[in-house]
Amino acid sequence: ILDEGSPNVCPSTAILDDAGELIRFSSAMPSGPGDVAFRARMKQISGLCEVDEAAIDMELNTAMEAFRGPSNADGEAKFTYFVAIRDKDKKVMTSIKCPMIAQFKQRETELSFSEALTVTIPRKTGDLPKDYIVYLGFEMTPAELAYNRKKKRNR
Repeated sequence: ILDEGSPNVCPSTAILDDAGELIRFSSAMPSGPGDVAFRARMKQISGLCEVDEAAIDMELNTAMEAFRGPSNADGEAKFTYFVAIRDKDKKVMTSIKCPMIAQFKQRETELSFSEALTVTIPRKTGDLPKDYIVYLGFEMTPAELAYNRKKKRNR
């Protein structure tokens, strides 16, 4: 059994509900499914930690998938995902942006891949790893976020 101060205990991780899937259209005014350039989705996060008095070094591994849409002629899915770290006072301590390009081969329509990233979380005196939460999500435009929320409401 691990206690809360054990080096093997990591902060909680979560994929943000509204930002865990990104549907990017090829035009600003999409008229239907034929305008989808790509869809990307975060599937799972795992992490390993090293903890000392000053910091938590957390190695995140995020499983993702991308689907090529009908309007994607160049075979690329360009997107940015972010990692945000929240403390026990519910304040975002830091946010990291990670730009990516998923490259589809000629006839490929689906990719599965994982992305590794190490983050360092400075510890406040007396805080334990469980006092922090690491959130992940895709950076998106207000229109893309609204589309995700509308799609979720209609499920």
